[in-house]
Amino acid sequence: MSRSFTIERGKTRVVFGAGSSERIASDIAALGAERVLVVSTAGRNAAAELLSGRLGACSVGVLNIAREHVPVEVVAEARRELLRVGADSVLALGGGSAIGLAKALALDGGVRVIALPTTYSGSEMTPIYGMTEGGQKKTGRDERVRPALVVYDPNLTAALPRAITMTSLWNALAHAVEALWSSTLDRATALAAEEAVRLLASSLSRLTARPDDAEAREAALEGAYLAGLSLADAGAGLHHKLCHVLGGMFALPHAATHAVLLPHVVGFQRATEPQAMAALGRALLVVDPVEALARLARVTGVPRSLRELGMPEEGIARAVDAVVTAPSTGSLERAALTQMLTEAWSGPSAHPAPPPLRRPSDAGTQPGLGSTHESEALPGALPRRQNIPRRAPYGLFPELFNGTPFTVKNADNSRLWMYRVRPSFAHGEFTSLPSARFTAPLGDACPTRMRWRPMASPDETSTTDFLDGLVTLGGGGDLVAGPGWAVHLYAANADMADRAFADADGDLLIVPQQGTLDCRTELGWLRVAPGSVLLIPRAIKFAIGLPDGAARGWVLEVVGRRFRLPERGPIGSNGLADARHFLAPQASFEDRLCRGGFQIVNKLGGRLAAAMQEHSPFDVVAWHGNHVPCTYDLSLFNAMGTVTFDHPDPSILTVLTAPLDDHGRAIADFVVFPPRWEVAEHSFRPPVMHRNAASEVNMVVSVASVDAGYEPGCTFLSPLLTAHGVTTKAYDHHLGPEFEDVPKRIPDESLWVMFESALPMQLTAWARETPLVDAGFLQLFDGLSSRFDPSKP
Repeated sequence: MSRSFTIERGKTRVVFGAGSSERIASDIAALGAERVLVVSTAGRNAAAELLSGRLGACSVGVLNIAREHVPVEVVAEARRELLRVGADSVLALGGGSAIGLAKALALDGGVRVIALPTTYSGSEMTPIYGMTEGGQKKTGRDERVRPALVVYDPNLTAALPRAITMTSLWNALAHAVEALWSSTLDRATALAAEEAVRLLASSLSRLTARPDDAEAREAALEGAYLAGLSLADAGAGLHHKLCHVLGGMFALPHAATHAVLLPHVVGFQRATEPQAMAALGRALLVVDPVEALARLARVTGVPRSLRELGMPEEGIARAVDAVVTAPSTGSLERAALTQMLTEAWSGPSAHPAPPPLRRPSDAGTQPGLGSTHESEALPGALPRRQNIPRRAPYGLFPELFNGTPFTVKNADNSRLWMYRVRPSFAHGEFTSLPSARFTAPLGDACPTRMRWRPMASPDETSTTDFLDGLVTLGGGGDLVAGPGWAVHLYAANADMADRAFADADGDLLIVPQQGTLDCRTELGWLRVAPGSVLLIPRAIKFAIGLPDGAARGWVLEVVGRRFRLPERGPIGSNGLADARHFLAPQASFEDRLCRGGFQIVNKLGGRLAAAMQEHSPFDVVAWHGNHVPCTYDLSLFNAMGTVTFDHPDPSILTVLTAPLDDHGRAIADFVVFPPRWEVAEHSFRPPVMHRNAASEVNMVVSVASVDAGYEPGCTFLSPLLTAHGVTTKAYDHHLGPEFEDVPKRIPDESLWVMFESALPMQLTAWARETPLVDAGFLQLFDGLSSRFDPSKP
């Protein structure tokens, strides 16, 4: 649905909406403007003449001499024309060049500025101006140059050539990004800037795929508007200083310079601006905004180097001198700035695309959970007599992996010996990544039951891999040292290309709901489809590929303990999950150099960090140990249940547990409600209403029918000791005359699972505020009125 609004922003009237430019004459008349000079570039002269004609008698003509970077000689010529025609207002039609000239005229010309932007400049919402003289571009702030009227018409951007569309959007994106690390940032500006980044980045992807996407152009123009507001409030910083210096010195195209520099400047600011990085992570829906901006630049086809724009290499030193000596820049390290500009000048080198992450058809598995396994991809690669021979077979590097402290009990020890092509410590320094949607802080626990609708698949114009698609719902306990637990959701549509993840904090249990996952681990390949689960032990590196093109599901993270089979107690030695049905990988390695860099993302102490290396980490030729990833097919779970009356506790359906103590409490249990027979006599399944000493996160993998009010992919929470139970409809059905007390089969199409913890569930801000929150969930339980009748025992 098309957006339209009119609002007063201080002294600026903003009119937004498709077709609004056709009514601009009435908006100008409302200002009291009587003599309007239309300014534009020479290339927009025809459109400027049409606009002048639309204004009628109040137009005093067209001046089509606007040029990029606003040369002072052009301003002088325009002032002469302004005086000649006696204009009281200047209407800028176009982008930054026309708007910049109009602002320069307003500095001392006593005229008002009216802006009709046809690009995504954003400068129309700011009091910032700039002019170039003698190879130097000087900028300033003056309220006299702030436009009195801005009319945004998305229709005017439809004819923009693709190249201008892309670079102009990057220009606007830079306005919003730089506002996020301003020292004067307030909450309102921060929210506007973050929303601007979201709109602009999404529009960049959509317009790359479909240049005629009218909705994307409308979102892009609103994003540019918000970005301009943010820049006006927060002011320009290092990024804009660099763009203006380089533009003035070397006559570089302004918007394209923004596109080249922005990923580099964000990387330059990463260590000192964690709040800005977190906001960028949320807006871009990624864990690493620097890598995401570089990827977006590559996908959108904008220039990637200052050399490509025509800047000479010897100009780097001159530009650095100009920036570090500027009084408004602050303290900057010359060496760091030189390195950043050198990288921006060189740009990225061309590298072959990484191979797709697809499990080979001949990739084998071996049975067992918690067992000591061994595997070798080359005969004789695994040493037999000792773990660290002085010369390992094939010249491999031995590596010991201790997943538990050295001196734990033998039954709890988890270790691994790997023999790899290159040392795993051959990587660069780890750099902190922001806590955005994934690893977001936990809030307070709340007893309110909640439900979330399924996560939507990422837009087809974007590339969201498993790691970027993760979002933290909540958790509890100590997620740094343990014991603690967390629940994450994921939705992805791209392979993890030359990227791996390792969670040094805890084990991960991945439950697909849609889409098969091809998982490449250091120890080999595993494939997990909906109806199965994937267990990744602590700190094992892995990458996820999507053979179906898209996937979504859930992740249970356990910190401080390890997953294991539950004690069966009186059940005896058989039943529930059988260790032999868990499948571990066989060794499979790649000896591949990645000249473009391979990113290792590590989670430690609840925070993410990334490092780059020049080789694939999946180069383990042989291994042995019990710290091993595995998959499990939930259809192999041997459910225990009622054969007389009354439903047992859900613990009877536990697949895996991570015990909290020796008193029956667990940090987390993984429970399955599979297809099965229910034969309880004169009983409900499950208990109609109950309060358990556990936080229960239930998830619907599949259902036979959505009539019961639960759709596949939804997630719902029953907090610790909060009353919950079956819906009113289910209760009425069980008490109704049509209910038959005979054995029934829970359909094969039905599969529900549950993460359960003895610790409270604390939600993230995303979980409380996301539009996925199902406001109508509690209505399913309305109408359970009293049935009490003292006369009928």
